[in-house]
Amino acid sequence: METEHTQKEYKSLKKAYGTKANLKELAETCVCFANAQGGVLYIGIEDKEKLPPENQTITQEIVNNVLSRLRSLTDSVGLGDAIIETDENGGEYFHFKVFPTSRTIATTSSGKIFLRVQDKCYPITG
Repeated sequence: METEHTQKEYKSLKKAYGTKANLKELAETCVCFANAQGGVLYIGIEDKEKLPPENQTITQEIVNNVLSRLRSLTDSVGLGDAIIETDENGGEYFHFKVFPTSRTIATTSSGKIFLRVQDKCYPITG
């Protein structure tokens, strides 16, 4: 897999699902993409890794729950359908497109605005 850049981000499955999930952070990443050129979010790839953990399994129920929560944690953010893929090592991950906003500013449900610059998200204030 390619490295992260302006339109691509990898996140651990632990960030999206389970006891250590941080969906607010993922929602901020979606807002960043939406306020820039859009992008693709890959869930199930550990930070600094190129592959999912071996034998990691992802169910459609997990995917549906993650997308549903992200939609409830964002405003004016368009999310495409998620696709579950299996890597050569047997590990599964999923990815979905975040569409760029065209007429509004995307925000988190709490009103925060973020913008993607290169491979980082920055808060916008004022």
